[in-house]
Amino acid sequence: MRSTAAQLEETRFSLGAWLVLAFAMALVLLSAAQIIYRYTLPTDGWSVITTEIDQADWVYWENLVGAPSGLQQNDILLAVDEQSVQGSATRYAEPPPPDWVAGGSVLMKVMRGEEEISFLVPVVHWTPAALWRYKFRDIAGLVSLLGGLTLFAVGLFTFFKRPGVPAARALMVLCASIFAAGLSGFLPDGLSVQFNTLVSTFNLFFSYVIFGTLFAPSVLAFTLLFPHPKMVIQRNMWLGLLPYGFGLALLIALIGGAPGETGWLMTMTMLIISIISLVHSGFTQRDAVSRAQLRWAIGGFMVGLALALLTFPSAFGWVTNPLLAELMGSGISIGFAVIGVSLGIAVLRYRLFDIDVIIRRTLVYTALTLTLAFVYFGSVILLQGLFEAVSARSARTLQSPVAIVISTLVIAALFSPLRRRIQNDIDRRFFRKKYDAEKVVAAFSASLREEVDLEDLQAQIVAVVQDTLQPEMVSLWLKPREGRKREVIL
Repeated sequence: MRSTAAQLEETRFSLGAWLVLAFAMALVLLSAAQIIYRYTLPTDGWSVITTEIDQADWVYWENLVGAPSGLQQNDILLAVDEQSVQGSATRYAEPPPPDWVAGGSVLMKVMRGEEEISFLVPVVHWTPAALWRYKFRDIAGLVSLLGGLTLFAVGLFTFFKRPGVPAARALMVLCASIFAAGLSGFLPDGLSVQFNTLVSTFNLFFSYVIFGTLFAPSVLAFTLLFPHPKMVIQRNMWLGLLPYGFGLALLIALIGGAPGETGWLMTMTMLIISIISLVHSGFTQRDAVSRAQLRWAIGGFMVGLALALLTFPSAFGWVTNPLLAELMGSGISIGFAVIGVSLGIAVLRYRLFDIDVIIRRTLVYTALTLTLAFVYFGSVILLQGLFEAVSARSARTLQSPVAIVISTLVIAALFSPLRRRIQNDIDRRFFRKKYDAEKVVAAFSASLREEVDLEDLQAQIVAVVQDTLQPEMVSLWLKPREGRKREVIL
């Protein structure tokens, strides 16, 4: 068991913990403040997308405010009041034209198909209805909001429970950076951002730069500090802050004019190192609690990544069902929330044994479902063929219902015995040490009748306890003949 002093240290708010909390809250509040300010700026009222990474153009997509406008979907913006904005979607802000005020109108030149067209477009203010159309009218928007709130709540809860744990601090910064980036997307980019230097700078940071300067460094810091800091970091705790130094160096490089590809390259490099660090911990951490923590972390990363990958079929238009496309499009938000929840549970070390139960039952019921489905459809096809061979033509209208009823009864009869058989097979192959304790104890009892060496007997006792109970530490007390107690820690 861990000492009381170590437990108190994990729950104590030190100066470092307060600084981490202040930084995370300032990050979120600053992102929210820039969104509130952006809401007051003049706009053309449309959502936009960009064409490419380098020299990207604004492409109009949807009229959110609903003001009459000559703009159409897929118009590519070329100029505003004869001021060229072509390729400006990835550049810093341009000075606004004189007529860029709410209630006025500006002359826009767009590329529509192969033709350049110019016309007046009214300048308006954002409205609550426009915000609803942009973020909350579809399932993906609502799920994105709930996912971001869940992630940030998990980060706060974990941090307040374990403010002294370095991994909990890294998780707090990670959750805050993702939530701040999500807040920055509550209003679309476009000319309302392009014509304001302050807003353009903050939007660039919270929507793009933050992933390389805070998100990726926080993931790397977490994997270096979880479930315990690496040995080199334990000797030099300042090394735990080194990933944030990489993020700061990237920020300075981008401000100095480094290309955007530098940010993507640094982000991917740090994420790859994070995966390597997590795998290294899986091979080096031996105690039961740490390995349970790693199972939660790795399992959460895998499930979250799988959910995030569901976004791509929807984004590329491979899914034609609108409702399914919306659900799959929200996969990245759900994935981040799942990752945050699993990491929070791992840091808190709360009921860690449940992860084995979850994995075990998932394997059992997945195999059971697939087997029963195979039996069901196979029996339906077999019975259909049998009925067609032996029944009269007049009775063929009853063949399908009868086959389905018989197949259903077969499935009901097979469910319990098949579940027990699959569970026993999975327990024997994957959970033998934990769920076969009786055999371990029986084998130990048999060895007691033959073992005479005290040192070997002690080792066997410790091994049996480790295999069956998997405690964090094992202590063995022996009482010598002189009446004094002797403690052996193994």
